[in-house]
Amino acid sequence: MPVRTSVFWGAATLATLGARPTIQAGAGSMALLRERHLNASTIGATGNAAAALRLLTGLEADCRTRLGDDAWFTLVVRHGVAYWTGVCGRAPQARQQTQDLLDVYRERLDDHDHRALRLLRDDLARWTGETGDAQDAARRYAELHHDTERIVGPQASETLLTRHNTAYWTAAQGARARALAECRALLDDEHRVNGPAHPHTLAVRHNIAGWTEAEGEPRESLRQFTTLLEDRTAALGHEHPHTLLNAFHVGRLTRHHRDAPAGDTRLAGLLPVFTRVFGGDHPWTRRLHRELQSGQ
Repeated sequence: MPVRTSVFWGAATLATLGARPTIQAGAGSMALLRERHLNASTIGATGNAAAALRLLTGLEADCRTRLGDDAWFTLVVRHGVAYWTGVCGRAPQARQQTQDLLDVYRERLDDHDHRALRLLRDDLARWTGETGDAQDAARRYAELHHDTERIVGPQASETLLTRHNTAYWTAAQGARARALAECRALLDDEHRVNGPAHPHTLAVRHNIAGWTEAEGEPRESLRQFTTLLEDRTAALGHEHPHTLLNAFHVGRLTRHHRDAPAGDTRLAGLLPVFTRVFGGDHPWTRRLHRELQSGQ
């Protein structure tokens, strides 16, 4: 699974973008807009992407009215809308929204090493991959990794993240053995830099488990996913999207490689939770439906 750093745009970060109070908004109103943005981002980070998207879409409309279409804070909110649009399963729309924003940021920022640009490049690479172009996604992530390492150093958490995502899209092109070796090496760095319970560390373990299955060791993959599910539940909660995806893989592998009835029971129990958390049309919910139908 690809993963992205969590970023909340506070006043200090906005200042680095050149954001200024506006006549239309005023200090009190801007504080309220920022509070709404932080609230939506926090809700999304806890796993409710649909609610985050709904809140940010309403906030974007208000920002356009009060601040203008080109105000920095409006652009920041648009970035959040694009990101959660993709997380909600609408990658083509998110890709276009992100590309449009990247063009604006590049035009308006003199510093092309600015972190805001790196975040947009990260998102654009992800949505490119999720619209079906894994080769271009891997290329974009490799370029981003090179730039991130130059800017913040090889052991920074952000650099490790780009290493991880480069490996993910490398595997998506079919080079799983190479990606598996890279993530096994990366895991030691993740433990040292971010700690064992960090979402990035857990995501690296997720991919190691998945590629272990793809390389012909499904029972070892099931063992890894089962252990990871316990750790993810403790760190993120039972209904976080990453926990649920992990639980899906435990159910699927249990069904095919250990105990079919037990696996079916696990998967059937996940369906109402997937439908409530992701929505009925989300790719992960559709995948769960297909898995259940294949056993009938």
